Amino acid sequence: MTDLVFDVTVCLLLVSASIGLVVTADAGADTGIDRDTAAIDADGVASSLATSTATVTYSLAPGVEAADPSLLDAGGVDARELDRTAHGSLAGLLARATLGAVTVDGVRLTRARDDFRDRTAARAASELPTRGVSVAVAWTPFPGAPVRATDSLGPEPPSSSTVHSATLDVPSGFPATREDAVAASDDGFDAVARVAANRTVAGLFPPALARLALRGDEPVSTLMTHRYERAGALVNASVAPEVAREETRAANADLAAALAPRFADAMRARYDTPRAAAEAVSVGRVTIVVRTWSA
Repeated sequence: MTDLVFDVTVCLLLVSASIGLVVTADAGADTGIDRDTAAIDADGVASSLATSTATVTYSLAPGVEAADPSLLDAGGVDARELDRTAHGSLAGLLARATLGAVTVDGVRLTRARDDFRDRTAARAASELPTRGVSVAVAWTPFPGAPVRATDSLGPEPPSSSTVHSATLDVPSGFPATREDAVAASDDGFDAVARVAANRTVAGLFPPALARLALRGDEPVSTLMTHRYERAGALVNASVAPEVAREETRAANADLAAALAPRFADAMRARYDTPRAAAEAVSVGRVTIVVRTWSA
């Protein structure tokens, strides 16, 4: 089964062709990945992540184990129903894998993509130089938000090393947000927070696809129900009745209403003005930072 059609537990489509590369430090003159080069080119590593493609096969078993272990028993879900395949650029796969590890106040939302995360990390690591490089992947609705997702590959650089870096911005698949957040900033932090919360929830639970998942076969329906229940518990919102009726837009509205005040508090604590908070909104992108140094 392919990831795009059947893995609606996250419901994300990342457009690898839209990856943007920004070099944030002198990365050297070479391009590409050379395992035998002492001074590794950060720009070249980042470019390779953006352009090299891979196929990753993985299992939804960790997510099913967390949601309803009985589905893994004899007579439960056929093991073949747990298998998934994802294809894309290495940068796109890393972004998708990281978005599968979203946390709220540091607590994981679901485990459905744990195997995907591990296998994607191993596949990406196999393409990287063996020394002198690290990759950090991060998504958050805005810096300081209680909702985020992060991952990393490779060691921290030695404190004595000169570190070069390059940054990739990868579309998250979430609805575009910053322009509307800026437009709302004249009405204060609460208005900006509502925009960010609504788009964050819509990205985590695209209404049409989430409804399709709830109506689907096992294990997809159980995974989506569990995802909603976990989100409700983490933001203190009751969504079980709406989920039982497959009313995903109503469930999303409840989640966003509970999340918005927390976003507003975080914005007030970090930013001087609503406009500054709005301009920092980053719901629509995942950031990948490549750091290199002489090993």
